[in-house]
Amino acid sequence: MSLLTKEQRAIFDEAVRAHALEILNGGEEGLTSPIGSPSKHHHQRPGNRVKKGENKILAVMDTEAHPCFALDENDPNYDSAEVNDYELRQTRVGPRTDVIVAYKNAVTAIIEEYFQTHDARETARALDETEQPLYQHFFVKKLVTMSMDRGDREKEAAAVLLSALYPHHIDPEQLRRGFERLVESVDDLAIDVPAAADDLAMFIARATVDDILPPRFLHTNLEGLLPGLRVGEKAAETIDLAHGHLHAHHGTERILRAWGDSNLTPLQQAKHAIQECLTEYVSSGDVNEARRCLRSLHMNYFHHEFVKRALVLCIEAPEGHETAPRLLGLLKVLGKSGEVSASQMKIGFDRMDVVVEDLVLDVPKAKTRLEGLRLMAKEEEIHPMRD
Repeated sequence: MSLLTKEQRAIFDEAVRAHALEILNGGEEGLTSPIGSPSKHHHQRPGNRVKKGENKILAVMDTEAHPCFALDENDPNYDSAEVNDYELRQTRVGPRTDVIVAYKNAVTAIIEEYFQTHDARETARALDETEQPLYQHFFVKKLVTMSMDRGDREKEAAAVLLSALYPHHIDPEQLRRGFERLVESVDDLAIDVPAAADDLAMFIARATVDDILPPRFLHTNLEGLLPGLRVGEKAAETIDLAHGHLHAHHGTERILRAWGDSNLTPLQQAKHAIQECLTEYVSSGDVNEARRCLRSLHMNYFHHEFVKRALVLCIEAPEGHETAPRLLGLLKVLGKSGEVSASQMKIGFDRMDVVVEDLVLDVPKAKTRLEGLRLMAKEEEIHPMRD
């Protein structure tokens, strides 16, 4: 016999059914990769950092027999968004396009590792070892664009890193040029990231508040900022939005807290985000939004906190309330899809042994409710009971 009441069973089934229907319609299933499948973002693990000097970008000089044609638009690596109106000509300098590609690959790995470790000092060392000070604007552009494709935690981390690297590891002129390239390409970025103009405007405002980008950046005529290049609608919109952020009432405070409290550690920020995500889900019942929220954390190793906090909300909810069946339905969806691994589910349930001792002060029946949740989790194959 089911441990859920008829009403609770309906709520539980609704959460699971919403996910199943989305899969049948060809929707959400493609938004996540199964556990163990390759990620589209390759990054270097903190324990496997390259040895000192391995980030250095080397270029082989061309010869008379093999001249290099810099900025050749027929080259597969050619990127019109990264270059100005240069005249194509034969040159005796090294293969600049190849050097740029190598540099971009190196800084992509550096940024991926930074988003995992948040170690600004190690990132500064790795960036210095590339020994390409004239290409640092590529790093600025890559850091901001990669954070746009992630959550607020990465955006805040990117803003903090730019301030940490300025001016000793990133030249002021290179930083300014990086933001120019971002404004130039924002129309293209908006194709994949619809909020690109909003995000970039906040980055510009934040850089201005942090005193790493001069205020006159926003007062430069766009045609003068991007000579000879097409200026799209999003570029002007970005500048206008940045103006608005900086001149709004209490604008500075809002800018500094746009992506969370910079004084909090990444784990503290993740805990806040998880609590908000669960609270919103209990209210809305939107399973797919809860899944997107969990993925945006990019912290698979911390999913046990999500499980634990979901169970705490179940225990604290009024008896007979829809909170417990709704959250158990969500955990079943996350467990079945692999978005929360079996090990993380187990850790989350096991952590409740300690947490419940504090909960009994406010909820006298906390231990009884926890045992009930464990029984329901076993019944619904969310998490097996311990022997």
